Amino acid sequence: MFNKNQIFLIIILLSCIGSRILTSIYYIEDIDSLRFALSIHEYDIIKLQPHFPGYPIFSFIAKCLYFILGNMGVTFSIIGGISVFNIIYFLLRISKLSPLSTSGLFLIFIIFFNPLVWLMSNRYMPDLFGLSIFISALYFFISDIKDRKFLYIGYFLTGLLAGIRLSYLPLLIIPFLMRLKSRENRKYLIISFSIGCLIWLIPLILITGFENIWLVGYNHTIGHFMDYGGSAFTNNDWSIRITRFIQSVWADGLGGYWLERSWQTFIFSIFLLLIFIQSLRVLLINKLIDKNFKIIIGCLLVYSIWIFFSQNIIYKSRHILPILILFFIIFPLALKPLSRKFYPYIKAGVVAFCLFLFSISITIIGQHKNPSAIAQLKNDLEQQESIKTVISTPLINYYLKLNGIKKKFINIENSEEFELFKYENNNDEILLIGNFKLMFKDDYTIIVDSIFYHNPYVNRMWSQIETYKIIKQKRGDI
Repeated sequence: MFNKNQIFLIIILLSCIGSRILTSIYYIEDIDSLRFALSIHEYDIIKLQPHFPGYPIFSFIAKCLYFILGNMGVTFSIIGGISVFNIIYFLLRISKLSPLSTSGLFLIFIIFFNPLVWLMSNRYMPDLFGLSIFISALYFFISDIKDRKFLYIGYFLTGLLAGIRLSYLPLLIIPFLMRLKSRENRKYLIISFSIGCLIWLIPLILITGFENIWLVGYNHTIGHFMDYGGSAFTNNDWSIRITRFIQSVWADGLGGYWLERSWQTFIFSIFLLLIFIQSLRVLLINKLIDKNFKIIIGCLLVYSIWIFFSQNIIYKSRHILPILILFFIIFPLALKPLSRKFYPYIKAGVVAFCLFLFSISITIIGQHKNPSAIAQLKNDLEQQESIKTVISTPLINYYLKLNGIKKKFINIENSEEFELFKYENNNDEILLIGNFKLMFKDDYTIIVDSIFYHNPYVNRMWSQIETYKIIKQKRGDI
């Protein structure tokens, strides 16, 4: 019934799903994950469950799986595992590699064990699912098969992508416009794209209401670019943005060495560079830069510009996920010998590369199963009944309240609320979250309480959180 390649792909699919289920996480690791977790119980983009644009297709699939399984961690891991397989399958097709060939096996390995891909396959987020749909659509756009159905599928998947990961749409601008320009049947291509959009847009309008969607969308768009979204308008230190962009690709995405990382990543970086250089040599000497490769480069270049200026690349390395596609495509080229004399050394380098990649990824995934800093803080607060008041930023307060912490919360960024708190003669035990000690230096005694930490290469968001007990001084105290 099945040939060897098909049987092997089925094994890979089961391995992707099974491995991700085994490494499922059972805590809410950050504010974005919280919004998607809440959407499983009550989908409401007005309440930012999840935030705009609502990711309706991803949320619908997750909600259906959760209804069947009743397990949040496993629900998102199954979606993640299927997404990983989809990425592997279509990159094999794009690269024209057999899954059982040496180069095909290498491609499968580097995707399966990529640290960022694995982390995102367990996270309560739609990024990896969106990436898999993008790669699927890209394949149908650039496939050499002369079949109109392939193009229709590509445009349909582009419409679906808007309801899965809207910020990935710039990735498909080039093939979308190229195919539209060169085809007489563009009317049917636009219809295919429109059907892909309407599948999620009509239910979203029926659930939320057009006026509400417009209002939430307008406010979120303005807020994202001009207030809280981490765009170049709000974080315009170009040296930091450039450094973090490079760090996200090199260290977070590929597992390379960065300051304060382990010695393993340093040695791994040597093999990583050698593989990269060898891949480029094969690419250039064999003249493998064809039309499709140029389209892929163009897609990633447009997307890189988009995220550099419009996304929070300083604290959210997940935005660089699509850029890793370039490395997944070219790295297997390193196995194509330019000289048989050096081929044994290349094979040895590839084996060492794989061993270090495996070790680094397994370490990071193991750390991911432990609660993040904010989740540790939440667990700690659940045990501290004596604390009645918590002072922190709006996002941290929101995370704690929605996770069931029953305290009085003060927004330190709201000057009126904060000044009213200071004016009151409050004798409660107070916990300050974040290093805002200077705001209490006159009338309060400040005592260091705890420092919660997780590896920032697991998640950059709130990787270290400091807490302080503050006690209001009585009059006459020195």
